[in-house]
Amino acid sequence: MCLYGSGADKVSVTVTKATNQYYPVERARDDIKQYFTTFKKLKHWLDSRKEFIEQNGYTYSFFGRKRRLPNVFSSDRGIAAHEVRSGINSEIQSLASDVNLLGAIETARTVKKRKLDARIFMLVHDSIVALVKDNDVDEYCNILRECTQYDWGCNIPGFPIGVDQDIGDDYSFGGFEKTYRTSSTGLARI
Repeated sequence: MCLYGSGADKVSVTVTKATNQYYPVERARDDIKQYFTTFKKLKHWLDSRKEFIEQNGYTYSFFGRKRRLPNVFSSDRGIAAHEVRSGINSEIQSLASDVNLLGAIETARTVKKRKLDARIFMLVHDSIVALVKDNDVDEYCNILRECTQYDWGCNIPGFPIGVDQDIGDDYSFGGFEKTYRTSSTGLARI
């Protein structure tokens, strides 16, 4: 939460809702302070990005995508602050999206080169969804991990990008059958 500029009050409310256990504002304040004490370079980066956005009204992603942020010049401080947070968030989310896309492209090239019976058929948010024959699953998973964790020039040394992989018979991992049932007249929501 503090990465995107949330204060102690917001963090307290969010964590309390997420955990169903009261998370005091004082503790949130201490945790945010400790977080930025631990990650001093992150605090510096966030401050420099904020300053750049406030001065220029735009930002660039790591790979050069421009995001215009005209509301940063609003006389309403809440709107201007939200625009700054939105700009910082877009830099982070854009990077994650671009790395995911580049990883998928490189995975597809490698799969084709190795003649695996696998094909990527969609990207959904931060997921790469593929159809893979059972005998190629292990090799495909290794290729995907390597290509996604490849250093595109934005990695933090010693901290590879996390890759979670799930294998299932369908994209819903059985959730579709739990939610819907078929009848002679079509689908019914359960």
